[in-house]
Amino acid sequence: MKNYLQAFFGNKNIEEEQLEDKQELIESVHVAKREWQAAQIYFESVSEPDLVDYAIYKMETARRKYMYLLKLARKEELEDNRVLSEKRQVVES
Repeated sequence: MKNYLQAFFGNKNIEEEQLEDKQELIESVHVAKREWQAAQIYFESVSEPDLVDYAIYKMETARRKYMYLLKLARKEELEDNRVLSEKRQVVES
């Protein structure tokens, strides 16, 4: 109902919604990077074989999520320099 009223009265335009979506994507990229870094730290700290397998799985899924979000951010041509520079750093490594 609230969205309907906002659309009806014009409180929120398409540009504002697109800006919010882009900001959300930027934040998702940063969160995914922190998750990947945490998974790497976890991998380095475990020693039991079963936990090593889990840590590898966790690290790989976090990496793939991060790479997907970076690719999506690049496709959306986001102007956050931190996101774009992260993309170059990941590709170079």
